[in-house]
Amino acid sequence: MSTSAEAGWYDDGTGKQRWWDGSRWTEHYVDFRERDLELHTDAAAPSVGSGTVAGWYDDGRGRERWWDGARWTERTRFSGEERTLAGIVVDGKWIHFGMLSQPVAGARASVESGVDLLRRGRLEKPAVARVLYGPRGQITPHQLKRSVDPLAVHIVVEVADQTWLTYVATGQDAEARTFASWISSVGDHYRYR
Repeated sequence: MSTSAEAGWYDDGTGKQRWWDGSRWTEHYVDFRERDLELHTDAAAPSVGSGTVAGWYDDGRGRERWWDGARWTERTRFSGEERTLAGIVVDGKWIHFGMLSQPVAGARASVESGVDLLRRGRLEKPAVARVLYGPRGQITPHQLKRSVDPLAVHIVVEVADQTWLTYVATGQDAEARTFASWISSVGDHYRYR
């Protein structure tokens, strides 16, 4: 693992997800092969690092990511069985939006009009807390009104401690409602696994 990789859970090369603190592996890991997930502690595992040949590697976030030999790039690919709409990808136990990835367990999704989002102020708290993200990255309170199109339909996903907001293409309202409902069902399914 390169010291330029951001802190997070990554595959440590042994099939376990281990915490990378931004500069080194820690002793904390989880093993998704276990029936009941628990946080474990042991000696830190060996890692992908400088000198590792460039290629596609599991980045520990439910996708493969291109390692250029020195650091992770933004190029990603999925299993081929993923479902996607409006930039949101669900692949197995993971949900992705741009470079953001979270376990899908507990995810909730809804389809809402821009007018309703602005009128109800539903996105103000996540924007202030700096946990609201759009297709171009984080949405601050200052950017919020410009990020919501009052005439468009949006998908809102609440997962882990983040809220994701994206536009739905014209004419895809019904497909978006089905997709959002499916995300919530998958989130419920994996919550108890």
